[in-house]
Amino acid sequence: MKFGDRLKNARMEMNLTQEQVANDFFITRQTISSWENEKTYPDISNLIKLSDYYHVSLDLLLKEDTGMKEYLERKEVERSIKPILRILLIIDVLVLVLLTLTILNIIHLNHAGFLILIILGVLNAVARFQLSTFQRKIDIRTTKKLSISTKSLFLSGALFVVGILVASLTDYYLIGGLISGIGGAIFLIYFAQRNK
Repeated sequence: MKFGDRLKNARMEMNLTQEQVANDFFITRQTISSWENEKTYPDISNLIKLSDYYHVSLDLLLKEDTGMKEYLERKEVERSIKPILRILLIIDVLVLVLLTLTILNIIHLNHAGFLILIILGVLNAVARFQLSTFQRKIDIRTTKKLSISTKSLFLSGALFVVGILVASLTDYYLIGGLISGIGGAIFLIYFAQRNK
């Protein structure tokens, strides 16, 4: 039996309506309906509360239900990815600040330092893109304001502009071209994946 059916059967055995359960959980009736129809799943704390509320063991609620198990595994992966994304964002900001300060001649880096900074920025951008692609593959629905596709477009545009700035404001034409090329490549990959 599936998770939603188990929830519905447990509720009906107790002669409760979805509205009554929703009021006891301080959530909407639609949420209970969504759980019972397996459109969404409860988080782990609500899952434990449901187990106690219906006097049904967690093992019995989850037994033979791959949908709920996959949902919980995806949530765990999402929690694991968030700190990595935050670190990569901090590195992005630091690289952009250092590049800007270098281009404006506020700080001076030797050729090797500048090259290392560019390589670090490019590798970081590629890592962010790969994590976004991974998130899309496991179909994690995040509630962030920017979708993965918007992030990809923003990343490709930012790399393209930074590459042009580096090429036009410094003597590093090759590095600027490389950065712009990577931005263009990400843009092309985005549209190739979108049209599949």
